[in-house]
Order: sequence, then structure tokens, then C-alpha cells
Amino acid sequence: MPEKTVAEKMYVKNAKALAVLNDGGEHGELLAQLPAERRVSEAERADWILLFARSRAELEQFLPVAQARLAPGGAVWVAYRKGGIKAGSDIHRDDIRDFAQTIGLDSVAMVAIDADWSALRLKQV
Repeated sequence: MPEKTVAEKMYVKNAKALAVLNDGGEHGELLAQLPAERRVSEAERADWILLFARSRAELEQFLPVAQARLAPGGAVWVAYRKGGIKAGSDIHRDDIRDFAQTIGLDSVAMVAIDADWSALRLKQV
């Protein structure tokens, strides 16, 4: 059986409307796996949102935006650089989970995007 793509591991096939926030352009391979016909504009709600957070400040700025756009029953995936401070980032999985809980989101899954990035799946509590 062939190994699943990252997008498959992130349940993209179940999504009706997709959104990507704060993309820095460094994840072309993953973004190419997302069905273009299901991507929505910045003004629309989505049931699958991928947010790139390179710092605590970006997490705190963009996660509430993602939450506001989240359709009922949907999920936000927060992508972050693995390794924390050693990798030049001030954000870690636990930081994402802790901040998410303050705004009514809870972590439900995690996936490795590549050798340097992971993503944490969040849903409304």
C-alpha cells in the first residue's frame, strides 16, 4: 500500500473549503497537494485551514483570524518549525496548544510535514 501524502494525513480529502494563512512560500510541495478548486478567498469561511506560524507573535496574530473563519465542525492546522529555540523559533507544540485553549480551541492530532516542520490540528471545544 502506498504511503499517504502529507495532505492525506491532514484529512484534506474530507474538506469542502480550504484556506491557507500566512504562507511564506516555503512549502510548495504541500500546497501543491491542496485541491485548487476547493480553496476559498480570504473573506470566506473554510472547514480546513492551514496556518503557518513561525513565531509566537504570528500565532497570536493569526490563530484568532483562522478561528473566526472556521466553519462549524472544521479544523485549523497550525504548522510550526520543529526544534523550537534550537531551530531559531520561539514556538513549540505546547505553546500552540496552550494559546489555542485560551481562545476555545483544543489540539486533537499532529502530523510531520517534513524534516523541519510539523502541524498541530485544532478544533473548537
